[in-house]
Amino acid sequence: MYINSLKELYYQERKKLQDMWIYKQESKIRILQLRKKITEKLEENLTTSQLMARNDIAEETKDHILHDGNNEEAFRSRINKNLDDEISEIETAESDELRSANYRPDEYADYLYQMEKVAALEDSISEERLFPEDVWNEMKNRNQQNAP
Repeated sequence: MYINSLKELYYQERKKLQDMWIYKQESKIRILQLRKKITEKLEENLTTSQLMARNDIAEETKDHILHDGNNEEAFRSRINKNLDDEISEIETAESDELRSANYRPDEYADYLYQMEKVAALEDSISEERLFPEDVWNEMKNRNQQNAP
């Protein structure tokens, strides 16, 4: 009985959180920040020294692309353009989203309160040796099946 009630409470509180417009706005911003981190990681992984050390690229390709002066320059130029374009796109989108994030203090307080409530429930679920994401999906499916 306790576990079922905990699952239902968690589902209701998380649904309430996910229905908040601030949650949706913050999710967009977090995705843009993730994209920026991924792009920075790409930049690290696409250096000549990193590429030369990779086993998944044939030695012949490395010689042809990374050791031939003209090809290497064209390759490096294209990589840099792709990275610059991606970062520029992300920064523009991030600026737009941050301008849209004009939260009122009371709305933001409600959002943080709800987030903390969900986090506390996730801790309780984990203490019961359950996984919050599994509980969410189970309850979501159950509620969709019971919907008229």
